[in-house]
Amino acid sequence: MQERIWIFAYVLAVSACGSSEPEAAAPGASRCDEAAEAVRDCLGTEPPALGSCDADAEANAESVLSQLEAQGCAGPAPGKEDGFCNFVIWDPLGWCESPAPVLGPEPSGDPTRHPILLAHGFNTSTTNFWRFNDVDLALIADGHEVVLGSVPPFDTPAVRAGFLAKQLDSLLGSGAEKVNLICFSAGGLDCRYLASSGGLGRGDAIASITTVSSPHRGTWVADVASGLLPGADQGAAIDWLATLYGKTFSEVADDSHIVAAFEALSEASAPSFNQKIVDHPSVHYQSWAGVSFVGGLPHPQPSKVTNACRDDDGMLRTEWHADRRDRMDPLLVGGAVFVAHGTELRP
Repeated sequence: MQERIWIFAYVLAVSACGSSEPEAAAPGASRCDEAAEAVRDCLGTEPPALGSCDADAEANAESVLSQLEAQGCAGPAPGKEDGFCNFVIWDPLGWCESPAPVLGPEPSGDPTRHPILLAHGFNTSTTNFWRFNDVDLALIADGHEVVLGSVPPFDTPAVRAGFLAKQLDSLLGSGAEKVNLICFSAGGLDCRYLASSGGLGRGDAIASITTVSSPHRGTWVADVASGLLPGADQGAAIDWLATLYGKTFSEVADDSHIVAAFEALSEASAPSFNQKIVDHPSVHYQSWAGVSFVGGLPHPQPSKVTNACRDDDGMLRTEWHADRRDRMDPLLVGGAVFVAHGTELRP
């Protein structure tokens, strides 16, 4: 567990490096103490507490220090929203308002019995903007054992699930009976493929799967971008995706892994995927998602949003603030028109 924590600290430290040198630790401090102090200076947050500074922890501490000394640090890297909003002078749509307050009570209770494996989404890694926005930090602070999963940023659920399987086996090999999976965006399809008898059939080793904003019925962005809809305006969608993922149009079009990923995420492919990748009977499944709006504006027909949030039994399972909406990431505003099928304005 100590090694995983230090790997986690190392990843965060590298991702937040800037231009100034970290301050030196107090005289007589161990290398673990020095690394903890460097992470504290670089991230502006308290690093996870360690037990004894054993050989493994010290080796990871050396990695942290060497990276910080090579690149320096200047506090936490600004978030996507802040980088955008620093240049906004007039904000009539409220894109740069502070986020709405947290819904529901503060989580309480005991840590999970089984470790948590976080599975990231499309074009995501453990360090870039599309990671877990410090969910890992919050879970560790609550006492959970957390491991950051790592899969190829662009590929099909079948390929990416194979990488999750290796990390699952590593946890089982270290003594875990089962694993809880929390899966973001396209990672939800990877997790389902990992568990299902129609996929890798590893459900017996999985206690629960929680998906967050996963395209279980596909996303129209992928249909447009991969050309599965004849006559669709593919250029606008791919231009937006290329901007979002930092690639040129030609790079997106020529990358076979990206093309395969788009096809797997498309609405056209979703029915066959769902027919094959059935739920495993011993796994507890739950799914969460937010509702985004075209242009960041409220939906003109709120009843459509309400109906979209009903489960198969007709129950409405939503939470919201009565007086305001939460802040929509500005980088997602451009793609909302494709997710909503243009003028259809699907929630």
